Amino acid sequence: MNKVVITRVIVLGMMLYLISACDQVNNQPKEDIYPWQITLRSDGKTRVFGITLSESTLNDAVALLGYDFKLGLFETPDQPLSLEAYFNEVTLGGISGKFVLTLEATQEEMAALLQKAIKRKLLESGARRYSMTADTNNALAQKRITSLSYVPYINLDEEIVRKRFGEPVKRIIVDKQRQHLLYPELGLDLLLDEDGKELLQYVAPARFEQLQQPLLEKYNR
Repeated sequence: MNKVVITRVIVLGMMLYLISACDQVNNQPKEDIYPWQITLRSDGKTRVFGITLSESTLNDAVALLGYDFKLGLFETPDQPLSLEAYFNEVTLGGISGKFVLTLEATQEEMAALLQKAIKRKLLESGARRYSMTADTNNALAQKRITSLSYVPYINLDEEIVRKRFGEPVKRIIVDKQRQHLLYPELGLDLLLDEDGKELLQYVAPARFEQLQQPLLEKYNR
């Protein structure tokens, strides 16, 4: 076999190898699409839906979730103001849902934003939501995301939850239809609702106590 033939065989072999490798990559499921694909980084930060909490910005989230969102201040009678971005309908991996992202902001910053709010809405829970202007949205594009809440439009039963997330460390019963399933090592509080939509709240594991303690106090557990 002459050198030309040998060279062609080697090149052909390399091409077949690369094609095979690409096919294997393409056939693998994409990461950061589903709510159970939670990555815990070595620095303690949590990544889910392509968003790294306390690192990714609102601008990063818009690139992943789309430009159809609303920014507002959220206020409850027993909690301080929070700055949140609402994405009402996002489809990832064939599953549609609603995202609420909490942004990093001081109470002083939010008090100043409150003075610029253009609309106030009183919710059934007694909470108030204040809408921002488009200019304010642009000014806050680099604010980091500290927590993420997700409401899938499909119902998740307990069998699916157990299969995808495993057994919770703790359960907090709300009533006959609702219970909080707590996964401290994942930074996840999953509200399972037999009659409605589930709510998944994600924080960094180091901040999980801030999520859990109000539930323990409210339901006397």
